[in-house]
Amino acid sequence: MKKIKKTHFIILLIFDFLALLYGISTLSIGSDEAEIYFGERNSLLFFSHDLLYYITHFGTFILGNNDFGLRFPILFFHFLSCFLLYKLAQKYTKTPLDTFLSLLLFILLPGTVASALLVNEAAIVIFLTLAILCAYEYEKKWLFYLLLILSLCVDKSFNILFLTFFFFGIYKKDVLLLNLSLILFGINISFYGFDISGRPRGYFLDTLGIFSTCFSPLVFIYFFYVIYRLMFREKKNLLWFLMSITFIFCSLLSLRQKLYLEDFLPFCVICTPLMVKTLMESYRVRLPIFRLKYKIFIECTAIFLLFCYFVIIGNQFLYYIVSNPKRNFANNYHFAKELSQELKKQNIFAIRVSDSLQKRLRFYGIKDSNIFYLSAIKNDKENNENQKIIKVKLGKFEKKYQIKSFK
Repeated sequence: MKKIKKTHFIILLIFDFLALLYGISTLSIGSDEAEIYFGERNSLLFFSHDLLYYITHFGTFILGNNDFGLRFPILFFHFLSCFLLYKLAQKYTKTPLDTFLSLLLFILLPGTVASALLVNEAAIVIFLTLAILCAYEYEKKWLFYLLLILSLCVDKSFNILFLTFFFFGIYKKDVLLLNLSLILFGINISFYGFDISGRPRGYFLDTLGIFSTCFSPLVFIYFFYVIYRLMFREKKNLLWFLMSITFIFCSLLSLRQKLYLEDFLPFCVICTPLMVKTLMESYRVRLPIFRLKYKIFIECTAIFLLFCYFVIIGNQFLYYIVSNPKRNFANNYHFAKELSQELKKQNIFAIRVSDSLQKRLRFYGIKDSNIFYLSAIKNDKENNENQKIIKVKLGKFEKKYQIKSFK
């Protein structure tokens, strides 16, 4: 097989960067992202606003009030994470090819793509978790403990990481690590809370579905297989503990309550070096004539991941395929930008719409109005030639609106 060089890593990152830039250009700000940007979400710990509020405002300060400014800091964290995963993979894998495959798998995972495009905590948690793991694996103890304590101020989802280091500390008989992790876990629960109220409901199948979506079905099956297979080995590494604790913790919680993807997604997608290491070890110990099933698995997984990657990046093209625009999984991240552009073409900078859409239009410079409002035209009979018509086209679908007055 052709030798992997640093040039291949650079080409991979450049391709990913250009693809993600295209993906950003097709998206509009979502209602949840608008709440983050305008500081309407509850702040945590001592921050007057959500941490993402400051990060997104820094991006728009540099690049302006547009989708690139909004999402560029998240994209920046994604590429820092790619570099850290490359360094982490070098500790776990034996060859440059395995390291390259670890990074490639990380980049192609649907969960990683979503975390790089959408404004949420996942990109920051992935970056900081990788920084903590690299600091530990490269024996930068002072940096490791500093980052571990710092993570307490970032997001509540780090309770999974604290639990991981608690059990890993027991396994390694590291008294300092297990005690510090237990203390941080307790502080995390006391600060952020742990909701166990309400009637218990089973969401285990929902959680498995989220895992499958995050990884893609074939990769998730192998994710579970790696956990099971390495369980019986005498020597276990840190990534195995992270994979196992994340899956077990989420599975147990899902028996009672619904979980959210961003709460445990970051701790799953960064385990690609261990998955690749396990796969390639099994592949290489077999004679060439017995490698067929592994080749089929790798090729099918690669094809499916590439398909998912391009569907997520080019999701706007789905409007030419689906029978209803709401069936596009990214529908909540479209329309607002296109509508604002059409409004500005007709010199309209203030209009009344629904509350959720109002927040999104506000980001693009369209204010609320007590004089005019937007009314959807469902059929041609509702069309009034004396009023302005706004047309928004998404693929083969076209939405028509009229500008009406409250008077």
